[in-house]
Amino acid sequence: MDNKGIYFKFNVLIVGTIFFCGLIMGVMLITSISKYLENGLITSGQELASSLSVTVGNDILFDDRFSLWERLSKTMETNDQVRYIIVTYPNGEMMLSTFGNNLPAGLMSSRTYDSSKDIDSVLYDSSEGRIREIMVPIDDGLVGYIRVGMSEKKMTAIVQERSMETGMGVLLLCAFSAFMASRYAWNFLRPISKLVYGVKQLEKGNYGVKVPVYSTDEVGKLAETFNSMSTQIKKNTEENNRLLSELRLKEQDRIWLINQLFNAREDEQQRISRELHDESSQSMASILTYLRILHDRLDTDEQREMLFEIRELTANTLGSIRQLAVNLHPPLLDDLGLIVAIEKYLDPVKKLNPDIEVSFSHKGNFNELPKPISLMCYRTIQETVANSLKHAAPTRIEVELESDGVMLILRVADNGKGFSEIEAEEARLNRHLGLVSMKERTNLLDGRFELKTGINKGTEIIIELPIFDIEGEEMENGQGIENPVG
Repeated sequence: MDNKGIYFKFNVLIVGTIFFCGLIMGVMLITSISKYLENGLITSGQELASSLSVTVGNDILFDDRFSLWERLSKTMETNDQVRYIIVTYPNGEMMLSTFGNNLPAGLMSSRTYDSSKDIDSVLYDSSEGRIREIMVPIDDGLVGYIRVGMSEKKMTAIVQERSMETGMGVLLLCAFSAFMASRYAWNFLRPISKLVYGVKQLEKGNYGVKVPVYSTDEVGKLAETFNSMSTQIKKNTEENNRLLSELRLKEQDRIWLINQLFNAREDEQQRISRELHDESSQSMASILTYLRILHDRLDTDEQREMLFEIRELTANTLGSIRQLAVNLHPPLLDDLGLIVAIEKYLDPVKKLNPDIEVSFSHKGNFNELPKPISLMCYRTIQETVANSLKHAAPTRIEVELESDGVMLILRVADNGKGFSEIEAEEARLNRHLGLVSMKERTNLLDGRFELKTGINKGTEIIIELPIFDIEGEEMENGQGIENPVG
């Protein structure tokens, strides 16, 4: 029933109510008719018995059974509802009966008069059918009693006929009610069905839908309100779409500017790295060569020892310059790939921090990674490990890299001090933008950035990046696209 429409439920409710009321009224009517006919049958039997009790008294006193029989027979002939008449002695024993000596089953041959009742009436369910027997005394019972049996067959037939008529009336009333209820329900529920249709259209995104207004009552006002609401929703949607389009354009501008900033930073670091390697390193190497030549031409040991210290200082400076050039832009990343570049970066970390367990594991093929993804992974590891060594005081650092050719997953974790959200926000306000930079780079590459940390719970960074040819196709995140504002 719950999945039926309101039109069906409305009809069932009205027709069911009318049918139920009609059934109750029919039962009450039949009961009333039955009671009325029963009372009429009893009254008729009482009058008939009383009339006989007056006329048969002399016949009984003179023992004129022939006259008594004739009176009884004529009485039965003139009243088709009288089934039998019995005359009894004062003690209740049967004197004369229209049945003779053999009474039908279910009737009493002897009966005592009940003077406490206004009408002594008894109902028998005999082989002759239902019999209503009325008993009346003759001369106050001194002569005897008259028992008149009134058959209920005629009354039952009348009741059945009235029941059929009432049933047909109820059915016709229900049919007419169903027709009228259907018409009324259709007229009443049609605006509601239109409203339901309008709501479904709104759900589908058709914000310009309108529903007809059929009346000025509450349903009509509801339809007018719906139309006003759909108009307002349409205006709001158009305004939201306009604002969303503007927001997307601004987001594209922002992403393009951020990408340009990152690219400029990488280009500048690469330029500085190249200058340090090609110019400063070569100059320092030339200085070392001249110092070695000068060392051979010195005369005293003191001069040679001083020159040797200068050579050592120069060599250390050259090493620092080369390490700085590698950190700014690792040439191994371009030449030998991401895995070798990470291993070469972590080697000095392990040597300089022997009390910290630094592990690196990788799974998958990383030979064909696009350059932006490789550079993103390398920078993330570089900055995360450096921050861990500087701030977290860990005893273990784990670097994991996994690729299935579609997605690349980078995980860097330590068991250090960790930090709270408040500390992270303070670092951002103090322009320590390491995490912000990682998130922005991850967003630019359509990736997912996740940070797990807490006080004394260590720090874990997980980055998931889709693998595709970033440099060979245009992207909405700003990689390989033209300046949207230029």
